[in-house]
Amino acid sequence: MFITYYLICFIYCVIMSIRKWNRDVMAGGLGISPGLDSIALLIMCWVLAPVDIFLTWVRLYKEAEEARRNQSKNEKVF
Repeated sequence: MFITYYLICFIYCVIMSIRKWNRDVMAGGLGISPGLDSIALLIMCWVLAPVDIFLTWVRLYKEAEEARRNQSKNEKVF
Protein backbone atom coordinates (compact mmCIF):
# COMPACT_ATOMS: atom_id res chain seq x y z
CA MET A 1 0.00 0.00 0.00
CA PHE A 2 2.85 2.39 0.79
CA ILE A 3 4.43 1.64 -2.59
CA THR A 4 1.18 2.51 -4.37
CA TYR A 5 0.92 5.78 -2.43
CA TYR A 6 4.55 6.56 -3.24
CA LEU A 7 4.06 5.86 -6.96
CA ILE A 8 0.93 7.99 -7.17
CA CYS A 9 2.71 10.84 -5.39
CA PHE A 10 5.78 10.46 -7.60
CA ILE A 11 3.74 10.50 -10.81
CA TYR A 12 1.80 13.55 -9.63
CA CYS A 13 5.01 15.39 -8.73
CA VAL A 14 6.67 14.53 -12.04
CA ILE A 15 3.67 15.78 -14.01
CA MET A 16 3.54 19.02 -12.02
CA SER A 17 7.30 19.44 -12.35
CA ILE A 18 7.14 19.00 -16.13
CA ARG A 19 4.30 21.53 -16.38
CA LYS A 20 6.28 24.03 -14.27
CA TRP A 21 9.45 23.37 -16.23
CA ASN A 22 7.71 23.99 -19.57
CA ARG A 23 6.00 27.13 -18.24
CA ASP A 24 8.89 28.80 -16.40
CA VAL A 25 12.12 27.76 -18.09
CA MET A 26 12.82 28.78 -21.64
CA ALA A 27 14.49 26.26 -23.94
CA GLY A 28 18.20 26.95 -24.20
CA GLY A 29 18.04 29.27 -21.21
CA LEU A 30 20.65 29.22 -18.51
CA GLY A 31 21.76 25.63 -18.92
CA ILE A 32 19.59 24.48 -16.03
CA SER A 33 18.59 20.84 -16.06
CA PRO A 34 15.71 19.21 -14.18
CA GLY A 35 18.05 16.53 -12.81
CA LEU A 36 18.27 17.98 -9.31
CA ASP A 37 14.50 18.40 -9.24
CA SER A 38 14.12 14.71 -10.10
CA ILE A 39 16.38 13.65 -7.25
CA ALA A 40 14.41 15.82 -4.83
CA LEU A 41 11.16 14.32 -6.11
CA LEU A 42 12.44 10.79 -5.54
CA ILE A 43 13.19 11.61 -1.93
CA MET A 44 10.33 13.93 -0.99
CA CYS A 45 7.42 13.16 -3.31
CA TRP A 46 5.40 11.46 -0.58
CA VAL A 47 5.29 14.82 1.27
CA LEU A 48 5.25 17.24 -1.66
CA ALA A 49 2.18 15.84 -3.43
CA PRO A 50 -0.28 16.12 -0.51
CA VAL A 51 1.02 19.58 0.39
CA ASP A 52 0.69 20.76 -3.22
CA ILE A 53 -2.83 19.35 -3.51
CA PHE A 54 -3.85 21.02 -0.25
CA LEU A 55 -2.37 24.40 -1.22
CA THR A 56 -3.99 24.21 -4.66
CA TRP A 57 -7.35 23.43 -3.06
CA VAL A 58 -6.96 26.38 -0.66
CA ARG A 59 -6.05 28.71 -3.54
CA LEU A 60 -9.04 27.59 -5.62
CA TYR A 61 -11.39 27.95 -2.65
CA LYS A 62 -10.04 31.43 -1.92
CA GLU A 63 -10.51 32.50 -5.56
CA ALA A 64 -14.05 31.09 -5.60
CA GLU A 65 -14.92 32.88 -2.37
CA GLU A 66 -13.52 36.13 -3.74
CA ALA A 67 -15.50 35.71 -6.97
CA ARG A 68 -18.65 35.04 -4.94
CA ARG A 69 -18.11 38.21 -2.90
CA ASN A 70 -17.48 40.26 -6.05
CA GLN A 71 -20.63 38.82 -7.62
CA SER A 72 -22.72 39.73 -4.58
CA LYS A 73 -21.28 43.29 -4.61
CA ASN A 74 -22.19 43.65 -8.29
CA GLU A 75 -25.76 42.49 -7.65
CA LYS A 76 -26.22 45.08 -4.89
CA VAL A 77 -24.99 47.91 -7.13
CA PHE A 78 -27.54 47.26 -9.88
